Amino acid sequence: MEPNRPNQQSTNNQLQLTVRDRTTTLFNGEIKNLSSVNEKGKFDILGEHANFISIVKEKLIVRLLDGKQQEIPIDQGVLKVRENKIVIFLGIKT
Repeated sequence: MEPNRPNQQSTNNQLQLTVRDRTTTLFNGEIKNLSSVNEKGKFDILGEHANFISIVKEKLIVRLLDGKQQEIPIDQGVLKVRENKIVIFLGIKT
């Protein structure tokens, strides 16, 4: 019997994205990747990304599974990435 081994290369690089503000869910679904801006500049979130928390600003660029791109203008929000799930809360004041 072969021992259980962690999957070293995931074939599923899709991400689950949820974008919420105080009153509604603006986006909820599977995506290829996401780009945004934080205090250090532009960055991308791809499948299998390390756990990550950041304040985001300006915009979210969402690349959908069908190849289309959706841009969501924002003022500021908090982004959290964990286990291929991205959750973004908008309307956060600092």
